[in-house]
Amino acid sequence: MGRPKQFIEVGGAPALLHTLRAFEESPGVRRIYTVGDGPRIGELSLESGITKYAGCASTGASRPLSTRSGLSVMDEPPETLVLIHDGSRCLVTPELVERVIEAAEGETGGAILALPVSDTVKAVEDGYVSETLERSTLYAVQTPQAFRLGELREVYGAAGEALHGATDDASLFENAGRRVRVIRGEKTNIKLTDPSDLLFAEAILGSRAGDRRGVRG
Repeated sequence: MGRPKQFIEVGGAPALLHTLRAFEESPGVRRIYTVGDGPRIGELSLESGITKYAGCASTGASRPLSTRSGLSVMDEPPETLVLIHDGSRCLVTPELVERVIEAAEGETGGAILALPVSDTVKAVEDGYVSETLERSTLYAVQTPQAFRLGELREVYGAAGEALHGATDDASLFENAGRRVRVIRGEKTNIKLTDPSDLLFAEAILGSRAGDRRGVRG
């Protein structure tokens, strides 16, 4: 994007604010911790009435290291359920957050959101197809992902070199031999990756605003 995605304006507000509001409005969420520009995020939270904001950790050199940094500022008990979410996945809803919480409550490993892959997926090597993958077993993973704080710290502490190549938190649990439950995500829970995603995000927010006006009417 050429600039911090979390602060790009979407629907008249920074993308991160939409994310913060979703967790603020989720009954099952007690505190919100962030990783990034602490003063800027703290000011945004204060000005926007985010009452659950509890603190910010420094960004790591990679996604897993940022997660580990975030865990370091938490002093909740080990059994606390923690939801880890991409700040630039700003169209998450309180309903989706609650769905993950409910799914993870009875799990020992955790729970993640995912959608079945609808396209044919091929493995490619040196510019040529090496394999067509079985689509029925493939899912595209989303966030938030939910795990117990004590387990997160244990898994991160034992990850070793795997920590640097992990693309999400669930993969570390998988490598540790722990079960991760998969529940259905939402197509609208997109991640801001390139400028075209902003068009989809604006359209989704516009549609939601129209739905709310219809309900009030």
